[in-house]
Amino acid sequence: MKTVAAIKLGLCSSVFSTAVLASVCFLVVWSYWYFEFDADCAVHDCKCILFGTSFAGGVFVGGQLYRCRYVWYSLTVSASFAALACIAYGLGILCSVGTARQRRRSYDQAPTMTDDDITRKSSQVSKSKIGLVIFSILMAVNTMIASIILTNGYISTCQQYVHRVNSFLLPTGKMVDLISNRLSCETIYDFLDYLQPPSHEATLELIRQHRPNPRNDIINTWNWLTTSIIMSWLNTILWVLLPVTFYFL
Repeated sequence: MKTVAAIKLGLCSSVFSTAVLASVCFLVVWSYWYFEFDADCAVHDCKCILFGTSFAGGVFVGGQLYRCRYVWYSLTVSASFAALACIAYGLGILCSVGTARQRRRSYDQAPTMTDDDITRKSSQVSKSKIGLVIFSILMAVNTMIASIILTNGYISTCQQYVHRVNSFLLPTGKMVDLISNRLSCETIYDFLDYLQPPSHEATLELIRQHRPNPRNDIINTWNWLTTSIIMSWLNTILWVLLPVTFYFL
C-alpha cells in the first residue's frame, strides 16, 4: 500500500515540478514584453507574446491578452492541484506508518468486519477513485489545450516577426527567401530580443507606474518560451498518466 502511495506521490511531484517550471518560464517572457507589444495596438489588449502580428510600416503588436492568461492560469491551476495531491499522499504515507504500528498492537482485539461493512467500504473507495479519474482527465484536457495554444502562439509570432526582420535588413533577391524560409525561430527571436526598438509609449507608461523598464536588460525569449513549451507538454503527459494510475493502482 505504501508503495502505491509512493508511486502516486512521485507522479504528482513530477506534475507539480513541470507545471511550476512551465508557468515561471512563460511568466518571465510574458511580463518582459507585456507593455511593449501593446504600445502600438488600437484594436484590443495586445499584451501577449503569443500570436503576434506584423503590420505595414514596421509595426509589430502582440496577441490578445486572454490567450496568455489562459495558458498561465491553466499551468498555475495544474501546479496548485498537484501540490495539494502531494500533501495528501505525503500525509497518507506518514499516517499509514503509524496506523500499521497501531494495527499490529491491537490486532487480536480488533472487531471482525461483516460482509456489509466490506461492501460499503469498497463502494466508497470506487466512487472516490472514479472522481479522481474524471478530474484527472479534465485536467489533462485543459493542460493539453493550454499546451496547444502555447505552441501555436510561439510558431505564429515567429512567422509574423519574419516580416519585421525583413524591414530591419531590407534584403533583396534571394536574401528575402533566405530570411523567410531558412532562418530558424531561434534566430528570429534573437532578432526580436536585440533589434526590436523600445516603445516610447511603453516607456512612459512604466515611468507613470513607477516601474522599472524590463527592456533595460536583454533576455533570451526563445530559450524561455521553448522551455515553457517542453515543460507544458510534459505536464500534459503526466496528467494523462495520472487517471491510469488512479484507476489501476
